[in-house]
Amino acid sequence: MLKCSRGWGSSRIGLPRSEEAMDLDPYRAFRSLFASKTVRSAWAKSYGKQFWEASEPSQSQATVDDIKFVTQRLHPSAETKLADLGCGGGCVGRYFACGFGADVEGIDADPLAIRMAEELAVTSGAGHRLRFKTGDVSKTGWRDSSFDGAFSMDVLLFVADKRAALHEIARILKPGSGFVGTSWELRAESAALHAPAFDDYPGAFKDAGFEIEIYEETRNWRRLLTDAISAVVASEDAIRREVEGPAAERLLRWARARPGELDHSRRVRFSVQRPV
Repeated sequence: MLKCSRGWGSSRIGLPRSEEAMDLDPYRAFRSLFASKTVRSAWAKSYGKQFWEASEPSQSQATVDDIKFVTQRLHPSAETKLADLGCGGGCVGRYFACGFGADVEGIDADPLAIRMAEELAVTSGAGHRLRFKTGDVSKTGWRDSSFDGAFSMDVLLFVADKRAALHEIARILKPGSGFVGTSWELRAESAALHAPAFDDYPGAFKDAGFEIEIYEETRNWRRLLTDAISAVVASEDAIRREVEGPAAERLLRWARARPGELDHSRRVRFSVQRPV
């Protein structure tokens, strides 16, 4: 069961916030990127059978395998309450709420993404099971031991203090609960993502008290991403027509810069557990 209403995913291209001020309507520009048929087609054709229909590229780069992995590790149900760390527009949370009846609370630093997540929660039909807020994953404000599981899709790489964030995630999880997701190891600072170098997730998980169950490279990440980026660059004219100026410029700048950094990158998935 891998279908759900479309919406933003969790992964995002790192962008300087100062550029938003240049746009008279930042939210409209934000939405125009995800309404672009050309951008969506670039990912759908490049990912093929691995394209998750509920995703919203380019921010969401989750594959069908990624979603199956997170679902199988967390076992969402009507009896579970899950935390979405760096929820973006909340498409994974909606998937768990719509498809499995789980209660999901999401947090993200971008108020534009949270605005969209809240709107899509209402239209999804599962709004009573979804709650989103703007905030810092290192200081969530949630109670101790209040979640049955947590997930994060390609967001940890953007967190400035990853060890502090992981300690916070361990704090909000019930003993025996799992934290599952994907991230990027960066052996050098990424100008395209505006993200610092960091590749010691195993050490950071252990420092936070987590037991590592799975930590491995995701399948075919480089080919999938490279093909999608190439399709974006080849569709520049159409993207400029469909996506409002600032959002289009940010996407195209990322697409040109990111391939040169991939030798210093590795996409990984993880499943860790807070001990009982």
